Amino acid sequence: MAAVIRLARQRVWLPVVPFAISWAMLFGYQWAFYLVYRGHQATVFSYYSGVVGDGLLIPVLNVVGFVLLQQLPVPIPWRRWPAYGLLGLATAVIVYLFQASHDLVNWSMPVPYQWSDVGQFHFFVLASEMSYLYLVLATAINNWKELFADSSSRRSFALGWVCVALFFASLAVDYIH
Repeated sequence: MAAVIRLARQRVWLPVVPFAISWAMLFGYQWAFYLVYRGHQATVFSYYSGVVGDGLLIPVLNVVGFVLLQQLPVPIPWRRWPAYGLLGLATAVIVYLFQASHDLVNWSMPVPYQWSDVGQFHFFVLASEMSYLYLVLATAINNWKELFADSSSRRSFALGWVCVALFFASLAVDYIH
């Protein structure tokens, strides 16, 4: 009982929040949409990047970013949030245009340049996700000295890049075959 109270006071459970939000916004809604989907396109369960990437790697990446922001002894540059928002939006547009121009169709984009309801929602989730990751990355880079002075921060930063690499590997596996 004392250990639980100690953990609660230390807010050890707090990283569960970004994981739960990430999972719900990246994978949970697709899973729910799958239950009512009656189309002919491959669904999220047909893609490693959907199940492993959106369902595990990106939520872990978001937790790592959250922990990193907590560990760095510097304020988060919230005044730059509009710039990160625009970068996130631009990244989402580029990803969707790349997907369409290369005929990478699935249930979110059943026909190039035409997004389904799940695809439209995923566009905004992707833009939001990228905005958050730009904030984390910029904060880490702007505080490089503090980042590398703390071994825990270094490990979090490295784990984040491992998650990114594994996510891109899952995308490659999905679209190479």
